[in-house]
Amino acid sequence: MRLAVLAAILFTTTPVLALDAITYKGTLGRSDIIVELTDPAEGMMTGRYSYLRVGGDIPLHNRDGIDRIELAEEAPCSETTCIFDADGAVTEPPIGGLWSLDISADGSRLSGSWAPADKPGKTLDVTLTEIGHRTLPAGTEASPMGLADSAFMQIYANDAPFTATAFPYDFAKMDVALTEGPVQQLDGSSFRFVSDPRTVFAFPRIVALADGSSPETVNRALAERHATINLAAFSCLNTAYAGFSYSSYGISMDGGSLGDFDGENIALAYLSPTVLGWTESGSTWCGGAHPDNHFNSFNIDVRTGQELALGKVFKDWVATARIGDYEAVVDQAAALEAPELYTWAAGQNLIDYVLANYAPGEAGFAGECDMDELITTNLGLRFAPGDKVVFTLEGLPHVIHACTEDLLTVSLADIPQLLAPTASDYFPALLE
Repeated sequence: MRLAVLAAILFTTTPVLALDAITYKGTLGRSDIIVELTDPAEGMMTGRYSYLRVGGDIPLHNRDGIDRIELAEEAPCSETTCIFDADGAVTEPPIGGLWSLDISADGSRLSGSWAPADKPGKTLDVTLTEIGHRTLPAGTEASPMGLADSAFMQIYANDAPFTATAFPYDFAKMDVALTEGPVQQLDGSSFRFVSDPRTVFAFPRIVALADGSSPETVNRALAERHATINLAAFSCLNTAYAGFSYSSYGISMDGGSLGDFDGENIALAYLSPTVLGWTESGSTWCGGAHPDNHFNSFNIDVRTGQELALGKVFKDWVATARIGDYEAVVDQAAALEAPELYTWAAGQNLIDYVLANYAPGEAGFAGECDMDELITTNLGLRFAPGDKVVFTLEGLPHVIHACTEDLLTVSLADIPQLLAPTASDYFPALLE
């Protein structure tokens, strides 16, 4: 089934100054679902919903109900189910289901029915209860894509903490039982990997810290990062629908996929009562010119759960720009107190040290990669057990990602000339 009027609504969306979106949790038939709809008090409704067992979103479009909320649910797009114009743009997406809902007197509940578009007479009950709301950023399109993209971009830009208050719909999607791996030990602390059965890849959680302090704060940070990667995987599933694209770009014709996020490799690199470090590597792709081949290190302050300001460990690790205001003069002292708001890079002293001390890797490979140039532009680091630092190459572009490699491992105690005065706050053994 297709609705010609839906095509007009889908591809002629309206930017708004400010619009509230309400999140509901409930059931469709026997399935647990999460639903986000633009506020019914503000006119034409649009939205998205997710089966909790799957995680990906499905677009919902207004059907101009008179006495009830009437919504059309999109079906996945394919060469045979979507109608395309001469330029390859979708003009009519397929409709998979029809929703008909009533609002309770206090506005906190929705109830009604869902019917498959191609099987008249068959219905399933829908029961929903409001669990949160958010105000969309100014200029957000009143469309399923506008809802999804506004949350995704804010979460990835770290504009607000990933909480039930700031992002009720996406936060609620993380409420699933995790599969727990065995407890492992590292330098007196313990941890385990957990996995979301929908996205499979394993991510760490701390069980106990060596000094007996609570891991609650750092585990909140780990859960937030885990959720962020999950959302990226779910956004790949969303490409099955024309309603989750701008101008029909990036639509998958084979039902969408996890974009190989289920093959993401997470490795715990360092764990102490003060510092936690891990790496994320893999090759993910759900549209675009090439896959995202990546190897990235993450370091956080265990006590605060915030990004570790590496400038407090190395005196020549410098903030290069404030994110979103790249022309402004950088206040290095301010950057150290809010490292997540800045881009960072190794300073010349660190670069010179690595250039003078690293040993080239496989014969011939270093020459092909121009390692000296890459160390100058893409030097990264992570910490290793025994209070060591591993200097590495990170963030290399797709065409030279194969040049990524570890360069040099050295004990922090052996490079006092490179350390900031506050390094011992994070690595107390330096005082011994």
